[in-house]
Formats: sequence, structure tokens, C-alpha cells
Amino acid sequence: MAIPKTPPFFGILKYATFLHPIVRALYLRKPAGLGKRLMGLDFVHPIGVAAGVDKRGEFTEVMACYSPAFVEVGPIHDAREACRNLQKRSHNVIILGNLSTTTNLVQSFTLLYDFVDILVLNVSQGTSVSKVIDHLLELRRYNDANKPIVFKLSHDLSSAELDEIAAYMLGSGIDGVMVGAEFIARIQEKTLGLLPIIATGEISTPARAAELLDAGASLVAITNSPVHYGPRYISKIVKYLEKR
Repeated sequence: MAIPKTPPFFGILKYATFLHPIVRALYLRKPAGLGKRLMGLDFVHPIGVAAGVDKRGEFTEVMACYSPAFVEVGPIHDAREACRNLQKRSHNVIILGNLSTTTNLVQSFTLLYDFVDILVLNVSQGTSVSKVIDHLLELRRYNDANKPIVFKLSHDLSSAELDEIAAYMLGSGIDGVMVGAEFIARIQEKTLGLLPIIATGEISTPARAAELLDAGASLVAITNSPVHYGPRYISKIVKYLEKR
């Protein structure tokens, strides 16, 4: 039986908002010395939650109680629904909006722009980077706030495609890149270390998160199900990094 990505207690806490201060008191950590300023944003520490747990932006208030520096919402298939959920946010956790390639990207980008802090664009095999992204970069210029745009690279990109995308990122104004743990060294080399890297993957131990940061990642987005690893897991990772 597959483990659900979104735990049942998230649904309870979504409505039992009176419990949020208690949960924050138990789990929230803002350690000294781990803060980072990247892409114009201040991250209290480098550990966050990857897409897949909160696909519609309905649990960001709940997840903010458990210490993540950021939450990647999505992949978002219904931008209007996500906007309705995200407009209720009252916390300071940084929100990344993962735009699904199955939607109208221009429409989703426009709708979500004011409701997230970073826009994440999936770049999969066969995607024509310049055709898909140039228009979005142009649209960004017409907004008052210059929100960061991050490429989330597919694991199945060929070496030639990776070269093409890296060259495009360096010259286009893309602000960061999100990759699987196994690609950190390659993308750092391809982008000359000029772009912040968000590594994604299942983090089996706090030491593994430290390894990814030491390998060149600026941030780590964990894909672990909160059902499997428990809501205290991010706090444990942060505590481990704090003591190093």
C-alpha cells in the first residue's frame, strides 16, 4: 500500500487553526548562523519541502508550523484554486509555485505571480526552452515586484539538452535551478557556480542533507512524505546542521 504524500493530521490542522501556535511552539526553529539571502529573499535556514505534499496550496499554513524555510506548492494544475488557497496565507514561510507543464503556462504564471514568492518552471525532455520561457520573462517586467524564476530540471535531460539549458539560463535572467541530488556537481559546473542550486530528493538522514549542501546546493527541498518520517523531521535536520 502506497504511503500518501499528505498526512491526515494536515487536514485536521487546516481547520483547527487554534492549535497552530501550540504546534509552532513545539517545532518551529529559527537557528542562528544558517540563514541565507538568495534571489533577493531571506531564508531562515536551507531546508524546505518539495512539491508533491501540497499540490493546491491548501496546507501552507499548516506546514509553516513545522519549521520549513520554504514550501514548494504543486505541481499546480488549477492555478485559480491555488490562488484562492494562497491568498489566505498569513505566515512568513517562502512559497514556491511549481507550474505544471500540463496547464497554460502563461495563464498560470500570470494568475499565481502575486501569490507566491518564487515561480518554478518544469523543464522536461523535449521542452523548447526559449519558446516557453522568453514570454514569461517578458511578462515579469510588467509587474511591480521582480519575483525569482527557477528552472526545475528533469532527471531525463540528455547531456546536450543540459548544455543548452545551462547556456540559456546564464544569459536569460533565470534566477536559480532546482535539480535532483545526483546532478548538483554537473549543473554547478555548467552554470559556473553563478546560480543558486536547490537540490531535491528523499533525505534519509540529517547527514544526507548536510552532504548535499557541502556538494554545492544552496537549499535542499526534501521529498519525504511527512507520514513516513514524521512532522518533526525538518526540525531534526535543522538542529543537526546547527550543531555542525
